[in-house]
Parts: sequence; C-alpha cells; structure tokens
Amino acid sequence: MPDTTSPIVNERARHLETLAATPAALKEALRGVPKKLLLFTPAPGKWSILEILCHMRDMEREAYLERYTRILAEPEPKLPDVNGDALAIERNYRGQKAADILRDWMRLRRESLRLLRKAKPEQWRRAGIHEAMGRFTIDELVARHAVGNDAGHLAQIDAIKRRAAVLDRLAAAPAALAAALKGVPDDVLRRREPSGKWSMIENAAHVRDIERVYQERFSKMAFSERPAFWMLDNDRAASLLKYAEADAAAVAKEFRRLREDTLVLLRALPHAAWRRTALHPKRGELTLEQLAEVLAGHDDSHLGRIKALRG
Repeated sequence: MPDTTSPIVNERARHLETLAATPAALKEALRGVPKKLLLFTPAPGKWSILEILCHMRDMEREAYLERYTRILAEPEPKLPDVNGDALAIERNYRGQKAADILRDWMRLRRESLRLLRKAKPEQWRRAGIHEAMGRFTIDELVARHAVGNDAGHLAQIDAIKRRAAVLDRLAAAPAALAAALKGVPDDVLRRREPSGKWSMIENAAHVRDIERVYQERFSKMAFSERPAFWMLDNDRAASLLKYAEADAAAVAKEFRRLREDTLVLLRALPHAAWRRTALHPKRGELTLEQLAEVLAGHDDSHLGRIKALRG
C-alpha cells in the first residue's frame, strides 16, 4: 500500500486542494468588478485583471494540462516554453470578455483536476524536460501550478484592486476640496473652532502643503533603500505661510496641480516599488502602498473637518 502519511503525499494533497479551491476564490475575486477596473493597469508594462485572467486560462491549457497529459503519456517529453507576454499581445487579451474567459478556464481546470486525481502514485514521479527550466516531475509541476500560478495570480488581482482603490481616493480629493470651499462666506472660511483648532482655510492650506511632503516621500521610497522621513512642523508652517490669510480658490487650484503630479508619479512606478519600505518617525516601517493609504486617510480627515466647519 502507498504511504499516505509521507510529507510528499501530504504536500501533494494540499496542492490539489488549492487547485480545487481556486475556482471559487477566483469567482469571488471577480465579483462586482466593473469593466474599468478589469482593464486598469497598476503600472506601465503590467497586466490588468482581464489580462491576468486570460493568462491563467492559456497557462491552464498550455503550461499545465498539456504538460500533465504529455508527461503521463510519454517518457520524459521535451516541453517548449510558453511566452505569456507574447500571447497577451498576439491573442489580444484586452479585447476579450471576462465571462467567456472564466468559463473556459473553469472547464480546463476541471480537466486538469480529473487527470491528476486519476494518476497513480508512481506516476507522480514521471517527469518532462522543459527547454528553459530543465527536468521536473508532475509533483513539482503541481506545486508550481498551485503556488506560483494560483496563489500568485490571486494575490496579483487583490493587489490591483487595492491599488486602483487608493488611486481613485487620491484622485477624488481635489474636486472634493474645491467643492467644500466653494461659495463659503469669508467669515465662515476663516473662523476657527472654539477650541482654537484650525479654520476651514487653514485645513485646506495644510492639505495643499503636506502634498509636497508626500511627493518627496514617495520619490525617496521609489529610488532609495529604506529612507527615513522627516516631519513637517505643521503649526510653524501655518504661521510662516499665513494659512489664515490664504485665498481659497488659489489653495484649491494649487492642491489640484500638486495631486496630479503625485498621481503621475504613483501610476508610473513599477509594481515592485509599491512594496519598498521607509521609516516614518511616528508610524514606523511602512510600504509605499501603505503610505499612499495614509495620504488618502489624511485627505479624508481634513476634508471631514472642513465640511464640519462649513456646517
């Protein structure tokens, strides 16, 4: 009898469970995703969710199902490489329909699982010879299938959704600030809270100037290793730059210009840059993605105060 308690057998079972669970996880990841988000690219040269989905379908057929079939049927077959980047262009991934792709991928996944579940214990040691990666067994290919393919691409989709969400929040802030300041009487605009906290215009001017601080932070993180941030003395800046006397329309206009520059920088960064880290004097170590979320939260906080003061 085969040893069903060995680490290899247990690992094989876990990988098969992952392959079987991915259809439900993928359907959930795609639930409610609008077309605009399906086509959103997180960085130049990176795939959208739609392109990842097309890639998963084609890899299921040509990188996994076809290879399993050949390894089980032939003695150490020679396996050609599959150029996913070329296929994305040649097969016009961005022009395909997500529902059709998902249906085809799920059918192919069922075929892959059916084939693997029928394989006898000794067949899992059969191997093929990949032209770039060399010799690998079915066990090794299944591990790559479950971890590198399924888990990797689901994580990519989740990261793209998060990236799009934070960029949308950052892009919406200039219009929200302009709307909150528009038509407000001057005395209301400059009236401080009873506690002495900033007025509407002082909050707005702070949002404008802190954008320059964050632009510097994003640039440092993108091009240097684990930089340490400095903190702006907010009250000192408010006094020196006469926030209380600022012109509301000019503040809103300048904030819009600065935020547009910030978004140009963030949208141009490669995916790896979003995982780079820096040391914040109050928050500790942060990734660039986390810093973008902090900035979006800063927007929300000060816009909330401005709207509350407007009454």
